Amino acid sequence: KIKALAKFFGADLVKIGPLKQEWSYSHVGCTIGNRKGYPEWGTPIDLSRHTHAISMGFHMNLDLNACAPYFPTLLATAQAYAISAWTAVRLATYIRMLGYSARAHHFSNYQVLAVPVAVDGGLGELSRAGYLVTKEYGLAVRLSTVTTDMPLMNDNPVDIGIQTFCQQCKICAEECPSGAIPRGEKTVHNGIMKWKLDEKKCYAYWHVNGTDCGICMAVCPWTKPPTPFHRFTANLASVKGPHQRWLAWAERAVYGRHKPKPFPGFIEKN
Repeated sequence: KIKALAKFFGADLVKIGPLKQEWSYSHVGCTIGNRKGYPEWGTPIDLSRHTHAISMGFHMNLDLNACAPYFPTLLATAQAYAISAWTAVRLATYIRMLGYSARAHHFSNYQVLAVPVAVDGGLGELSRAGYLVTKEYGLAVRLSTVTTDMPLMNDNPVDIGIQTFCQQCKICAEECPSGAIPRGEKTVHNGIMKWKLDEKKCYAYWHVNGTDCGICMAVCPWTKPPTPFHRFTANLASVKGPHQRWLAWAERAVYGRHKPKPFPGFIEKN
């Protein structure tokens, strides 16, 4: 019922997993404090009562995202974040109406790390680019979360072949204009073996560019329209093996280097 309602509200993907307390922030760090109903900056966070996390994915507009690194990709991001916030708030409200504790976590109001929580719930896997990759939508997905003490059945983490695929494919790293995405092997960061995104380089490029970037999302082989051909390719890419490298090569051969697509007609390019 919870998953069906989340999808009715607007979520494209919904999974449920355990809420591990190491994925909760320790203190409020967003800058929207001092508004009525919001805790002030630096307020301690305590989600120990919540045992489950409902992770929701929202598909971004691929036509807008293909204009990266220019303004339309920001519009795609903002649209997905707006729907994700609206969905999370309504779902949390519904759960509280049933008598349980629940909190919505969305853009600018997170108290949990949405990506590792989503990985634990089986929504997707962590990629070389540092984002969550889903089998359905690749990197073009935005997340919101509802944590709760409502007794729920957990989904299992998934293995869709991302770790071995990203090992072979370095397209996002090669296309990253700031060099923020590592081209080498995984390293240990905060006790976790992963490809560590250099968030300072990434964010610095945003400032220079004047808007979001989104190139890594646009060029990822997994970020494709859900056509029968691409669904077949995604199923093939999910199987570990040397063919994953061939698929990455085929991606380059067919699509080449990233070239931003023209702006849609309703956006004026200055």
